[in-house]
Amino acid sequence: MRRHVLFRITIFFIGIAAFLISGCGTSTPSRFYTLSSLRSAEPGQQPAGGSAGTVFRIGPVDIPDYLDRPQIVTRTGRNELSIAEFDRWGGSLKNDVSRVLIENLSSIFIAGKATFVPWKQYAPGAYRVPLCISRLDVTPGGNLFLKAQYSIIDKDGKTVVVIRESSIIRPVDGAGYNVVVAAVSDALADLSREIAAAMRSAIAQAR
Repeated sequence: MRRHVLFRITIFFIGIAAFLISGCGTSTPSRFYTLSSLRSAEPGQQPAGGSAGTVFRIGPVDIPDYLDRPQIVTRTGRNELSIAEFDRWGGSLKNDVSRVLIENLSSIFIAGKATFVPWKQYAPGAYRVPLCISRLDVTPGGNLFLKAQYSIIDKDGKTVVVIRESSIIRPVDGAGYNVVVAAVSDALADLSREIAAAMRSAIAQAR
């Protein structure tokens, strides 16, 4: 009798283990994404007009709290957001935006005309470019809206040379998260071009 009970208990736990293993095997795997930057300088781009000693510290970069999370967030309605549990950023979105801006600006400016570094990096005599993204809403199959404010602070660390606001709207041609990430990358490329133009203005004023 005792052996029969032990046998039934053993079979019960084996069944539970098989169920758990089967469940784990069919769970949805997470997908991870990073933003892409411009690969090379655009044809016809004008020189920055600065010297090799012109340095810009990019940041800090602020993003809305609802975006500052591992999951990719999209907008599904006027007051509704969708958080993708299995589609995530490969790291900090804030840091990725900063990286892309630095890489984009380095591509847009002719080599040797200016240098771009993260704002935390020590660079005496550098301009500083803080940036606040107040809106970055993406509706799959709809539009992307990006709104940002940025300024250029002079080498003295106090004087604001330029302060501007940018609003960018781009279509999102598809519903996949790869399309969403590509749209964000394209919008940051547009923003980078606007910031580059402001930088040229700051350099011209310093002459």
